[in-house]
Amino acid sequence: MKMMKKTSFKRSLVLIAAAAMCLSALTACSDSSSEGEDTASEGDAVQTEQENAAETEEESKTPLGIYGDIRTEYNENLDLSDYPLTENNVPDDYTLTVECETAALEGNAKVSDNELASGGQYVSGVNVDGDKMTVTVDVEYTGFYNLNFRTKGSSDDRVNYVFVDGEQIGDITNNGLDEFTDCILSNIYLEEGTREIAVTPYWGYVDYDCIILTKSTAVIEETYNVTSGLTNENASENTVRLYNFLCDIYGKYSLAGQYADEGRASSEYEKILAATGKSFAVLGLDVSGYSLGSQAHGTTSSTIEYAYDWYVNAGGIVQFCWHWTTPEAYAKNDSENPWYSSFYKEGSNLDLDKAMNGEDDEAYQLLMDDIDNMAEQLKRLADEDVPILWRPLHEASGGWFWWGDCEPESYIKLWNVMYDKMTNEHGLNNLIWVWNGQDPDWYPGDETVDICGWDIYAGEQVDTSQSGRFGDMATNYGEKTKLIALTENGCVMDPDKVFRDNSRWLFWGTWSDPFTMKLGVVLNDEYTTTELLIKAYNHERVLTLDELPNLTTYEKAE
Repeated sequence: MKMMKKTSFKRSLVLIAAAAMCLSALTACSDSSSEGEDTASEGDAVQTEQENAAETEEESKTPLGIYGDIRTEYNENLDLSDYPLTENNVPDDYTLTVECETAALEGNAKVSDNELASGGQYVSGVNVDGDKMTVTVDVEYTGFYNLNFRTKGSSDDRVNYVFVDGEQIGDITNNGLDEFTDCILSNIYLEEGTREIAVTPYWGYVDYDCIILTKSTAVIEETYNVTSGLTNENASENTVRLYNFLCDIYGKYSLAGQYADEGRASSEYEKILAATGKSFAVLGLDVSGYSLGSQAHGTTSSTIEYAYDWYVNAGGIVQFCWHWTTPEAYAKNDSENPWYSSFYKEGSNLDLDKAMNGEDDEAYQLLMDDIDNMAEQLKRLADEDVPILWRPLHEASGGWFWWGDCEPESYIKLWNVMYDKMTNEHGLNNLIWVWNGQDPDWYPGDETVDICGWDIYAGEQVDTSQSGRFGDMATNYGEKTKLIALTENGCVMDPDKVFRDNSRWLFWGTWSDPFTMKLGVVLNDEYTTTELLIKAYNHERVLTLDELPNLTTYEKAE
């Protein structure tokens, strides 16, 4: 995840062409001004001079970036009529308990006695590769279910994968230590008939008592009816237009998204277009190179330029994440933890708890300096009214980044301080705040979050909708209804399954190497097959770049 990039020959040629265009425009303006002075009266000449000077100044501004053709045609006929949810035929009072001791077991999985278990027995030993537990369920009604796995384990963060009829549909995290407790995967679509529900270990050592099936109402029509506006009441016109567009399409379409460090000059853009005939709508970029900890080692970045080009010239949507390298004074920067990986906790000496509770004023001030510095970069886009889906401090609850190696309260303080500084102190009215701390205990509050996101790396060629995660986010994060997005992913989901399962992620954002590209040269089909990639980019319910309306003039649907 090293963020440094070299300027390509192709990019240099485009910049030269852009400079030539600006020079041509300046010459034309100069000629026009001269002609006006010959024919106008003295008073009119002064007015004409002023007008031409203003036009010349406007036309002579060097564009932040042009990396391809400037788009002139947009989709003016986007169908925004309701797309009905899949029907749920499960009765409200339905319940079915399946004892795990009746399961087919593989590997080291075995049945043991325990008086705390509902049937007096439970399954253990689903711990390593080759271990598996499979229960057979006679599903009476086609619809959406809560799958409640009654579990206990050696710790409260053990994660295992769940499969239905051989397809991985999500994962469950153990909550119980000394007794069996609920571990619910909601919003799981099951068709009538005999189904097999299986568990395999990701990080095993979990004991299983039983699985209880009940009707799920995690996702309903109101899930997609986002009525609240942006958290920033002073949001710019284009930012409001983008947010309105996202709310209008939510539940009706998903936006194709892709991380590509060089925007339209990237291999991802070129190869996906060649394979599918389409381009992603949401460009994901990382602003790590602007961190003060990165700049201390001489990094430069053109991320702002790529973002500008994607929105202004290509007519797309931009998502920023920030792999925030540790301020230089707190970076380990040794042979095992080089500076460019100091966003990981292993590469950082920064203690966020101490920084945010007043025990380390130096660390706190360095963080504030970095936020101020980043705000100056983002202001370059704000000045052009380029809206950004801003996703800082991501994946915090996982604990692998320094901003997650702390108590949730310290993280929440940092999030809200960043929001306040960027919004109120720096006046960045072009940000739509995307949070994906990935745990309700880390949620900073509805007042500073516009979109909730989750990052899912499910394995190789897992094309299911991960509907359990979507259902969890729809019910357990905040009081207000928020847009829900797949902010990072390894595998592209099958859109048919996404819409069948009522788990209609606002957009996805496939990470690049190795999940999209192999060695930066060719598309990598190890995670998403070329066949599925083509299907997803050409699906009637997936919006690609060419299918977007003009987001600078968009009017909210009635």
